[in-house]
Amino acid sequence: MDYINLRNLLAAKKWKEADEETVRVMLKVGGREKRGWLNRESIEKFPCQDLRTIDQLWVKYSNGRFGFSVQKHIYQSLGGTSEYDREVCQKFGHKVGWRKNNQSVYYHNLTFSEFAVQGHLPYEVIGDGLEEVLFSRVEICRL
Repeated sequence: MDYINLRNLLAAKKWKEADEETVRVMLKVGGREKRGWLNRESIEKFPCQDLRTIDQLWVKYSNGRFGFSVQKHIYQSLGGTSEYDREVCQKFGHKVGWRKNNQSVYYHNLTFSEFAVQGHLPYEVIGDGLEEVLFSRVEICRL
């Protein structure tokens, strides 16, 4: 996979476009372009090298504020494990700004800025309730 476009968008601090590019490349790598989301199986098989590259780009160009590894640390600090826990997922959503007043924030209301709360981006490209699968994969890949 070619990550030059993602790198360029992140370097230019075009956060929304970089988030959209992240979705595009992850769906392509995961073979889920037609479906439009990653499912449990595609996340569990997602290549560590690609996950690491995406994460490293986000971490580098956000000065450590964004990336899957950043999100994993937040998730685990709230008690998140490889087992689904609705309460932890909701706390995580509130902590990274994806939930407000116990409701999910619409995509167009996300904060696409380096001033967003830590872990705010990239936004999830997975189905609801699969955070534990993604962060388990991030852990397995040692990010």
